[in-house]
Amino acid sequence: MEFNVSEKFRLEIHWNKVIYEQDGVTKLDGCYLGGPVIKEVAEMNQKDVIALDFGNQYVVFTPNYYVARLSWEGVRHTPHKIYLDDAVLKNKFLNSVPNLNYNDYIIVDTKNHEDDKHQYHLSYPAYLIKFGGEIYNFRG
Repeated sequence: MEFNVSEKFRLEIHWNKVIYEQDGVTKLDGCYLGGPVIKEVAEMNQKDVIALDFGNQYVVFTPNYYVARLSWEGVRHTPHKIYLDDAVLKNKFLNSVPNLNYNDYIIVDTKNHEDDKHQYHLSYPAYLIKFGGEIYNFRG
């Protein structure tokens, strides 16, 4: 599986620990945002949610598009990272797809989310990446 995300618009979501507490809900302990786009990110809401579209990657596991909602309650900005407190990933098919590992991460393509385009794009294309930087290819 190939994907192409311009470095300028590359956002990474990392975490220290993944906690599966109930069906469809995963806590991302120690969650933070990184990547080149961080220097362009405007002040974020303390409590918010974004939709991550994994449809191209997870199509083999789910009967519908796989759009997970990442929510948080608390944000701390540093020059190179944005820390998200109480980060949670939700989707009704979450337990039908492979579990996240603590050293996996997500790459998000933010190119259509600049101020003049954001309102026309309701989700962010997202890809689950292995620790070494390789995209998971679930199609075999």
